[in-house]
Amino acid sequence: MISANLRNYLLSFIFVIFVVNEVAALPLSGVDNRKFGIILDAGSSSTKLRIYTWEDTIESVPKFDEYFYKKVKPGISSFHEDADEISVYIRNILAILKVELVEELWSSTPLYFMATAGLRLLDEETTSSIMSAVQEVLLNIDENPFQFEEENAHILAGEEEALFAWLTVNYLNDFFAAKRPASESLGLIELGGGSAQIAFIPDDPIYAGKMPATIAGKEYGVYCHSYLSYGATLMSERITELLIQENKHANVIINPCMLKGDSRNGTLGNKMVAMIGGGNASLCEDLLKYYLAPAEADMCSPKPCSIGQVYQPSVKNRKFFTFGLIYYLAKDFNILTKPGILNLKQMQNTVREYCEKSYEHATTVLGMSEEYASRNCQDGLYIPLLFSAVGLDIDNVFAAKDMQGSSVAWSLGGILYEEERNRYQELTSQLMEL
Repeated sequence: MISANLRNYLLSFIFVIFVVNEVAALPLSGVDNRKFGIILDAGSSSTKLRIYTWEDTIESVPKFDEYFYKKVKPGISSFHEDADEISVYIRNILAILKVELVEELWSSTPLYFMATAGLRLLDEETTSSIMSAVQEVLLNIDENPFQFEEENAHILAGEEEALFAWLTVNYLNDFFAAKRPASESLGLIELGGGSAQIAFIPDDPIYAGKMPATIAGKEYGVYCHSYLSYGATLMSERITELLIQENKHANVIINPCMLKGDSRNGTLGNKMVAMIGGGNASLCEDLLKYYLAPAEADMCSPKPCSIGQVYQPSVKNRKFFTFGLIYYLAKDFNILTKPGILNLKQMQNTVREYCEKSYEHATTVLGMSEEYASRNCQDGLYIPLLFSAVGLDIDNVFAAKDMQGSSVAWSLGGILYEEERNRYQELTSQLMEL
């Protein structure tokens, strides 16, 4: 009788021979070799519906096209107290998708419901209630005609979201198609409202935070970390809360991260105070550094640590890509060179000067929005400090709105990851039948 280990070895050997010599014999699925997949990106303020299409082939990395996109508001978390409303919400989304795809494709088109930071920040009981209501509709074949299994709906961990965004960036940069060495991959750094993400392939061994991804038969070991509550919006709230804690008996507090002439209400628990702008870049940076400081050496294991006790291997000379909030802020401050290189030192100096301006000057002369004029001060100071905390060099980050004319959405990396996983499972099933 063959041992389990020997059997696995033989299967692995057969797999290699099969892929190399029998590629043409594998059947292709879909209509005219085209496949379709649906990602429902369930964020805090909306659900983004994306239908992707690609040619079914195992010989190379699939070439994805975004077939359909639509944003449905509000976000599903708005209905967390009413399961019936969630059911109606999901049924309405399914109705939209049925119109966009012909009926003959429904049963062969996988559908994935993936929720992000908006649901990660809710309590466990609330998220469980929301996901149960979602699953109830999507598992009902009378209501959902698309290909769906229970594990197709889940709340993404921050590290999963970072990995998918990393896959998107490197896919659009032709890293996988060209089969380039790991040293030529792009790292990713992203700043959202609730969290900040970093993902890259380090030169050093990964002792924690490794997220493996297999693309076109090659495995990549990607370091991923999501800093929950380090997003721009939540960092602004944390600064407000810290100031209130340090001035417990004050009814009016000067916030150095707000422009002079601006005023807002700040809350901590049941306590509400008036926050007025101080426009002091140096003091604002001190507050931000409080949250970004690394732990003492004896509190960091494994080493090295970046922020707090979070382990992170060195980025060394890896090139990084960023987009979204960071790109738009850099554009507002006019500090992007033609190739999109983000000069962090220039950003820091420019924003420090901006923070000295009055709220009126920022909105009327510089054209900043009334809602984000002060936030631009804090966010602009925060970004260089955040990048420095994770070890990024001044000339190794470039920012853009998109890449190769395509939106840099983590959902593209998500559908790539799922399709590669499905292809591997199909091959394994066929091998087991040999």
